Amino acid sequence: MTQEEEMKIREAARNYLCGYQLCLDMLKLRKYERRRAAKFDELCDCEDILAGDEAYWKARIYEIAAFLGKMKNGREKMLLYYRYVKGESVERAASLLGLSRRTAYRLWNRALLSAGLLLEQRNCNTINAL
Repeated sequence: MTQEEEMKIREAARNYLCGYQLCLDMLKLRKYERRRAAKFDELCDCEDILAGDEAYWKARIYEIAAFLGKMKNGREKMLLYYRYVKGESVERAASLLGLSRRTAYRLWNRALLSAGLLLEQRNCNTINAL
């Protein structure tokens, strides 16, 4: 696999996982709780989420949480959990997991690649099931 292909896979995983936090934010904004909206600052390409409604956001949150649960590597899973579900920075997640900042960023890149490959596999299985 080329470095460019790996980068595209990581980007797809990052965009997908960012959806959890955005859905959560959209639900809270709907309830006039703007406090959390400014907390998560990672931009993602999630136009479908912005066009959704409360039922869609709740379903997407559940889907992303279940997706993270299917990941095999515990450290990768925990880093993505802290980053995308809890809205922590990579540095804070590193502290919570007892990792150095540098190791956390390496793990984050590896975790996004793993998540992206899992997403591709899931999408292929969905297409083949049709």
